[in-house]
Amino acid sequence: MKALEKTLDVLDYLMEKGSAGVTEISNELNLNKNNVFRILVTLEEHRLVEKEEETEKYKLSTGCVVLGYGFIHKHPLTKLSIPVLKSLRFRLGESINLAMLDEKQQFVIYVASEETIKPVKVKTRLGRRYSINSSVCSAKAIKRALKGETGFVFDYELGEGSGISGGACVIRDYKGRPIGAVEVIAPLYRMPLNKIEEEVKPLLEDAALDISLKLGYWD
Repeated sequence: MKALEKTLDVLDYLMEKGSAGVTEISNELNLNKNNVFRILVTLEEHRLVEKEEETEKYKLSTGCVVLGYGFIHKHPLTKLSIPVLKSLRFRLGESINLAMLDEKQQFVIYVASEETIKPVKVKTRLGRRYSINSSVCSAKAIKRALKGETGFVFDYELGEGSGISGGACVIRDYKGRPIGAVEVIAPLYRMPLNKIEEEVKPLLEDAALDISLKLGYWD
């Protein structure tokens, strides 16, 4: 079991860093260099990591993508949300994201996205992970719901420096627990605060309710 935990720690570290060498991983995770090397060789054999020839650093490989794709597209939240996301993108004309809360309630992971067809768009968050304490609107809304706020909690994201604006509404499961959020993001000039409040918020709340009902939620 300890060997498995060490292997998962290595995968987590590579996910956060992007790429790293044996020595760096060993130092950061306080693991023996020989153990780290054996773990990386095993992961490489199973196509979960690959070695960059120029730098000799390791990074996640296509096997992780296959595993993640299989999980995401078979998960009820994603399967039931996709039609709602597509409809919402059509109605708002902006990029729509689906964020999922991890089991330890420490991170939100973006698992699905429907991008706007407008030429200026916000960089996709698909596949990215954010701390529950981060300033992205999905994390903020879910965190408030975890603290006990009832109903379909909504929160905003207005980045004057980044030029990004957005809003997110919590999705609940059949027990009423917050498990994710549906989110819209756009350049700030296209979606100021008054537009979020008057036009975006009601549609996101309806979408979150729709997805939650599909998951068996009943108030």
